[in-house]
Amino acid sequence: MWKSTSATQSSVGLVWHHITGMYQLSSSPTWVWIAVLCALVPILSRSGWLGRGGLRRLPRGPKPLPIIGNVHQVPAEYQERTFAQWAKQHGDLVYAKMFSKPFLIINSQKVARDLLDKRGNKYSSRPRMVMLSELLGWGPTAVVLPYDSENRRKQRRWIQSAFGDKAATRRFEGLQQREIYVLLSGLIQEPHGFAQHIKRCISALILESVYGHRVTSSDDEYVNLIDHAMELTTVLTPSGGTLVDFFPLLKHIPAWLPGMDWKRKAQAANAVVTAATLKPYHMVRNAVTAGSATPSLMTTLVEEAMKQGNLAEEETDIVGACSALYAAGTDTAKTALLTFFLTMVLHPDVYRKAQEEVDRVIGNDRLPTLADREALPYVECVLKEVYRWNTPVPLGIPHYLTEEDDYQGFDLPGDTTVIANLWAMSHSEEVYGDPAAFRPERFLDSKLSASDIADPANIIFGHGRRICPGRLFADTAVFLAISNIIATLDIKKARDGHGREITPEVSFFPGLVSHPREFACSITPRSAKVPSLVAETMVSVS
Repeated sequence: MWKSTSATQSSVGLVWHHITGMYQLSSSPTWVWIAVLCALVPILSRSGWLGRGGLRRLPRGPKPLPIIGNVHQVPAEYQERTFAQWAKQHGDLVYAKMFSKPFLIINSQKVARDLLDKRGNKYSSRPRMVMLSELLGWGPTAVVLPYDSENRRKQRRWIQSAFGDKAATRRFEGLQQREIYVLLSGLIQEPHGFAQHIKRCISALILESVYGHRVTSSDDEYVNLIDHAMELTTVLTPSGGTLVDFFPLLKHIPAWLPGMDWKRKAQAANAVVTAATLKPYHMVRNAVTAGSATPSLMTTLVEEAMKQGNLAEEETDIVGACSALYAAGTDTAKTALLTFFLTMVLHPDVYRKAQEEVDRVIGNDRLPTLADREALPYVECVLKEVYRWNTPVPLGIPHYLTEEDDYQGFDLPGDTTVIANLWAMSHSEEVYGDPAAFRPERFLDSKLSASDIADPANIIFGHGRRICPGRLFADTAVFLAISNIIATLDIKKARDGHGREITPEVSFFPGLVSHPREFACSITPRSAKVPSLVAETMVSVS
């Protein structure tokens, strides 16, 4: 039993407490200590474990401890904010070690462009993510496959053909409009369920475009199944990684042993992820066989594979490509829309200004379309500020430096995990001045609006050859949603039973995705004609 009888013992005890808290492992069973110590044996035998390795020109970073590196300095939650503080002390490119594994943390858009965009041949792979890929079951998807994998190349090619450019996404404009009008109808009829309506809308867009499945109920089985899989994934995959990612040996320890609750949860989640990825595939495959399939990406892929007689060989990649689109697209768009509602409740002056622009450009007899986007510059600024203010995936998905590199006089070792701190980039004081403030007007500034680096849409969807392939689809859907909401609805603070306004707390769930915590608001039609206008417009595109 550890006692605080010396500084060394106190430090070790604190570190162990941090590790077990961060990774939700119990520190009481003796076998846990044995497992971790066994995992450390090969590390201790490698050169350089005490410090920063053999290279002498590494980027600066926080001072590591022997064996554990900088793990004790990484909090269990909101790691992106700690990494941003490190940048203020050590520079925009920070070097750290998590146990024996080297990490590079990029905290500025300039460095991200220089490395991830311009040197994509070195920085486009993924580190081994044991929890996400191997235990939860997301391994065969384009999001996490290694860059040099032929399976990834194939999946990326399929996704690019369907969603990769503006011409491709325009094919889905009718679908997007219809589902946005369904969203408006739900917000009018049941405003208190706005979060559920948003989830249904975004899920419906992905399910129909990717799988050909039209969502007609807020209790759709595929929506519930896939969202459950995403929720479990977010909970079990903190942005800083899990202990099994650093010590893969732990995945082989039986789940029934004491202290292995995390593995039992991962196994249960794996069953949900497997069902969420395979059940839509079986639905489409059966529909294609019966000749009743609706046009979609998966329909096209299954039909082509059947014609070539290699569906069995292509099945895993077809499932992986389509699962990647759902996983990557839903959380970003859903988070952006929930953040929009939160910020409009907190900043009624911004909402009024956006409504004035929509009224001036659109009028009251029709609803906005994508053709109106360039004529709504302030609404565009609101969208950019929503993206910037609450970055949906604060640390993105890790990149991997596969070979040695050099940058600004620093030696960058190969086999290094690279974290792009998207939150720090979108909260740069140098670029945005007052990043904590929600102020869409900042993007009306000629200098900022002309800067490609300052556009949050060029940050939040990732970088380089790993940039989100469905970003254009997601971005157009979110713009269409917020412009139509602005045109038709008033969003205000809710009131309690005594008539007092309720000011929502600005709070976000920690982890892989930064969802706003639950909050209340008042949503009402702007005029008596709004419900009929929405209903009539919805009929015209159905």
